[in-house]
Amino acid sequence: MPVTCEVTGIYEGKMINTQNLPRRHEEQIPIGKRVSFCRCWQSATFPYCDGAHKQINAETGDVLGPVVVTGVAAVEDQEPSE
Repeated sequence: MPVTCEVTGIYEGKMINTQNLPRRHEEQIPIGKRVSFCRCWQSATFPYCDGAHKQINAETGDVLGPVVVTGVAAVEDQEPSE
């Protein structure tokens, strides 16, 4: 099952998506693979994190970091346990 990430690019009322990067990204993540997605909008490898948030955090005092996703096996429809 694909993972879909969608973010607005607005932080504290200010547009931080200054490069007009796509707001939506969807991809299949293989089981066991770990992927870090950028949330600061400044990554040179967007939509993937390249650590650009570290400089932003140092400049602003923020603690922003990537969203980290690990691929897991899909859970098939199961009867709810009682």
